[in-house]
This record gives sequence, C-alpha cells and structure tokens, in this order.
Amino acid sequence: MAMSANDHEEEPAATDDVAEAGRGSDSGTINPRLSDVFDLTIRQDEVSFVIPHLKEDLPLSIDPFLLWKSESVEYAALHEILLSFVEKVRSESVGGGETRARLLLSEVAEPVELGLGYAAGTKRGSALGPALRAAITDTFRDTPQLNAGGINHIELLALLVPKIAEDRISDITASVLKKWLTDYSGQQARQLGIPTRSFRMVGWDGDRLDWIPFTCQLPYNPVDGSPIILCPLDLLRRLPWINYVDYYRSTYAPLVLPPGRSRKAVPKESVLAYNRAHYDTVQTYVASREANASLCTPDPLFTPLRFTTLQRKLAELRKLPTGKTGGADKQFEDLAFDLLSSLLYPELDLAADQVRTISGAHIRDVIFHNDRKTAFLGDLRDQYGARQIVVELKNVRSLETEHVNQLYRYLDDEEIGKFGILLARNPMPRNVAQNIVDLHSSKRAAVLCLDDSDLELMLQLMESGRRPIEAIRKKYVEFTRTLPK
Repeated sequence: MAMSANDHEEEPAATDDVAEAGRGSDSGTINPRLSDVFDLTIRQDEVSFVIPHLKEDLPLSIDPFLLWKSESVEYAALHEILLSFVEKVRSESVGGGETRARLLLSEVAEPVELGLGYAAGTKRGSALGPALRAAITDTFRDTPQLNAGGINHIELLALLVPKIAEDRISDITASVLKKWLTDYSGQQARQLGIPTRSFRMVGWDGDRLDWIPFTCQLPYNPVDGSPIILCPLDLLRRLPWINYVDYYRSTYAPLVLPPGRSRKAVPKESVLAYNRAHYDTVQTYVASREANASLCTPDPLFTPLRFTTLQRKLAELRKLPTGKTGGADKQFEDLAFDLLSSLLYPELDLAADQVRTISGAHIRDVIFHNDRKTAFLGDLRDQYGARQIVVELKNVRSLETEHVNQLYRYLDDEEIGKFGILLARNPMPRNVAQNIVDLHSSKRAAVLCLDDSDLELMLQLMESGRRPIEAIRKKYVEFTRTLPK
C-alpha cells in the first residue's frame, strides 16, 4: 500500500485537454458544474451520472443495497468485491490481526473526487480516524455472531459501530470500488468529450485482497487540477435502504421500548450496544429490508412539490402584505423559492438560492442552470449568453427603476449572461418598463418582470397539463413586442 486512498498524483496533461479549459471556472458562474467550466451542454436528464458541482458536495450517497438488489451481473460482482474487503477486515480482526485490519481501514476516506456528502458549501473529505478504525475491528471481534461469520451487507456497520453514520457507508463503498468508478468516469468522459487528465490512485483488488495503485484518465477541475469521479445515478440515495433511523423506528422502538414510552429518543450508543448484544434483532430487520427490496429505488436529484402543495403555497403568498412588516418579505422569498424551483422543473435545474447585499439592501435570488432544454431556453442562451437565469425576489408594492438597475449590474457578467427576471407583487409601472427597453437597446440586456398573476398562470398551465415555463416564454414575447423595430 504505497499511497493513501485519498491522495493522487497527476501525470502530464493528456492530449484531449482543451485550450482555455478553465474559462468560467472561477468567474461569475454560480455553483458551477463540470459542464459549465468546460462550456459543454450536457443535460442532466440525458446522462447516466450525476453532473458534479465543483464548489460543494451534493447531499447524496452511494447505497450498496442498490448493488445487492440489482439484476446487473456487473453490479452483483461489485457488491462481492465490496464484501471481500469487509470480510478481509473481519477475518483479520477476529484472527488476531487487528493491526493489519486497521491498516486496511486506514485507506478508506471520503472520496473528494466524487463530490458527494452532507457538508454544505464545501468539498472537503475525511478519512477513518484511529478511534473509528479500532471501533470497527473491536465490533467484529467482540460480537459473537460476527466473530463466527461474516456479513452480507456493509450497512450493518451503521447499526453496530459507534460513530459510523450512513455517509461513512458510502465512503467505504466508494473507496473500495474506486477502480471501477474511475473506469466508468473515463468511459463517460470519452463519449461526451469531457477533457481528462491522467491520475494515479489506489483501489481495492478483490482477488489480491489488498489496496493497489493504478493509473486512470479522469475529468478534472480546471481551477485546481483536482480529479473528478462521476457516479452513476442509479446508485444514489439520500439515505441507504438499511439505515439507523428506519431501524430505530420500525424495529428497535416497537420491540424494546415500553408502551407509552417517552418521546425522548434513546441515545444512539445505547441502541448500538443493544444491537451488538441482540444481533438476531438486527438480522430480523435486515431480512425485512431484503424482503421489500423492490421498494428500494434511487433517489431523484430533485423532487418537485405536489400540485396541491403548490396551490397552498401560492394562496399563502397572495395573502402576504408587501414590505417587511412582520417578516412578510422573508415569507414571500421562501414561498416564491418553493414555487419557482418546482414550477420551472425540469426545464430549469436549480443552481442556488443565495442572498446578496447591495448598499445595505437584502436581495434574495433564485438561480437556475440553463441547459437549452427547450427551443426558447436555447434562444435565451444564444441571444443573451444566459447560461444561468437569475430570478430576483422583491416583496414590494411597486417596482422601481433602481430594482432593474441592481439586477442588471449583477447580470453584467459573460458567464451568467444578460437575461434576468424580477418577481414582485404587482405589474411594473410604465417608467420601469421603459427603463428595461432602454437597457436592451443600449446594453443588449433583457429583464422580465413577473408578479403574482404570473405565478397563478404557471399553476393553471400545470393543471391543464402544459408546462409552466410557457408563462416565461409568453412574458418574453410580450417584452419583445415593446422593443423598437
């Protein structure tokens, strides 16, 4: 084991690097994705992997149960490789080789290259510390059933070992299967024309039962040159199918806690101690999850709100007063965010929800990636460079020209584009409309002004089976008719 699993050595750049590959990588693009930094139009709905974001992790993890239940021969083989690692650690732990077992575990780390995890606003990863490695080997050694035999799901570790949370199950899985994941990433990159470089990494060899170094071609972040591993969508869930929360609710609490029990939850360490002493209870739970394997499906990257929920939120929004009294502005922003992110999906993918401050003014934006999913959105990208679409939220009775100017100044970046939307409460005044026309004439920038009635129209379109994005297209057509011929 010559190097750590989360280290990498970069080889000389491969010939498929592109000139100016980093254009836009550290610019105004909000929450940039791999496709953005290389200016590639890769639609999430047309690829089998999650398009990674370069500045923060996505709150998803690899669920090894999806490998176990799959009818794919390849996935079944991957699950066996995963179990070969766990069995090697177990056998060393119970056979007096704790030092060797902990050395094997030391190679497990959260693969930063994968961009999955629950740390907001970052892509930092961490390895299994000495205490956690010792806890795993001690659990194998001191649990009689594990001392005598192995496990068929590594997720059981989260039900037995203190401080092993569900994200650690994903870390172990990704570390062990890194060789396959890098092969998959290189293949996808070649097919889609994503630039790659050569990297040296470490992965688990199920035949040699050891970590081995290997060289691979991977996409990379042009800002810092770090490698990127692509993960198949059909392996991702927010929580693994076998997880502590479900176990506690469905098995532990009904079986162990008395009727009329206190609402106060039993500390997790106490539950895990019970599990180690009553391993048959854990096995019963796992058997029930296996029996219901057909219900285990990958989680979508985004789940829009139901129509009835959107109706309720719009009704709440329309009752709000304008201004800031009683926190009405914050309530408006929250409701508008929920409505827009669901109504405009899947044509527009949510990029970010952020707050700006200009001259002391609080400005909340909803930002979407524009991947040309309709002809209209393609036109916006061609005419205005609208790689992203910014919607600025204003709970004001009447829009002012300065509101338009604030948004325009924010849009004055070639990486975002010169197309934006202001969402307020009422139709814009005539002087604001004229200011928008003047901006288009002088700066080739377009700003649309929406109000409560446009949100109402979006819901009507959805109810009739049409797409709410048509309300934006309608507004744009009306805007173009006001422009000088």
